[in-house]
This record gives sequence, C-alpha cells and structure tokens, in this order.
Amino acid sequence: MDFFQKFAGGCMSLIELIVMHTKIFMIIENLHDLMSRGNLDYKDALAKVQDYNMTKILTRQCSVPHDSNDVKQFTCEFNVLYNI
Repeated sequence: MDFFQKFAGGCMSLIELIVMHTKIFMIIENLHDLMSRGNLDYKDALAKVQDYNMTKILTRQCSVPHDSNDVKQFTCEFNVLYNI
C-alpha cells in the first residue's frame, strides 16, 4: 500500500504509537516464547526488542512537543517520519 494513501497528513500521540508497536512487535508474546515456551533463542528475542526500541527512539526524536511537556502526549507527524 502506498504511504500517502494511508498515512499522509496523519499524526498520533506517542502513547498511541507505543501501544500500536507493542502489538505489532508482540513484545509480551516474545518474552513468553523466550522464557516459557523455549521456541525462541535470545538473539531472535533481542532483535525484536531492539527493533521495538528503535521505533520508540525514532518517533520520540521526530515528535512535536505537547504544551504540557508530557512526553506521552507528544505528537508524531507521519510525514516527518516518512521523509526520514
């Protein structure tokens, strides 16, 4: 799908993005697979966590601060992310 058809001009708060990325990267399931089920090795589990953390860092760096300075309420503009 084309980026501009789906996301152009859109934005989300950082808390909304964190919740969305937690579901996309399956962080809880990743930990469960590593510790309980044993069907993931530590390299695969660590790679997912690193990808998740990089998305958090990137969205934080590209966000517009909120008036209250509450980091969770910072707004992330999708056009800025796309241009990076």
